[in-house]
Amino acid sequence: MAPNARLIEWQTSQIIQYLFEDNDISLRQLDAGLEVDGPQGSDDEHFDPVIIGEKLRSVADSFIEDVRFKAAVKDLKQAAAQEAIEVAFSHGVEAIIQSQVCEKAEVALEVQLIKASVAFGLYVWKSSPDLKNKVQSAMNAFLNRRVGPWVTQQGGWDRVSV
Repeated sequence: MAPNARLIEWQTSQIIQYLFEDNDISLRQLDAGLEVDGPQGSDDEHFDPVIIGEKLRSVADSFIEDVRFKAAVKDLKQAAAQEAIEVAFSHGVEAIIQSQVCEKAEVALEVQLIKASVAFGLYVWKSSPDLKNKVQSAMNAFLNRRVGPWVTQQGGWDRVSV
């Protein structure tokens, strides 16, 4: 049975929380032996935000040198000052998708959106730590809105190949 949208939103927030951890203690270490505080479903037992987050981190570096990426980061930082970060985040990811790095027809658009949003969000956070909470929120909203239904169709985050 496919997971519901609420479960996918919760899984997305767990992945983003892991990606934005400040320290070296992983969520897996923190969650060992603890009950999970979130929606449960039959497909949830295979979900591991650490594994998915590490896969996403490994592809994020390929975007950093792209000119459109750097321009999008600059625009996002300016938008943060004007409290328009969610819109700027979406525009930044869309600009990155149009770059040469993502022009691979064999890769689903949704996978490209996931990779670009993670690379973009993590880079902005590392270069402007004061924007951490705003970037996390914008990334969460973007992923839930743009790829959440697709992730649900795939059977959940643990079945998405990034």
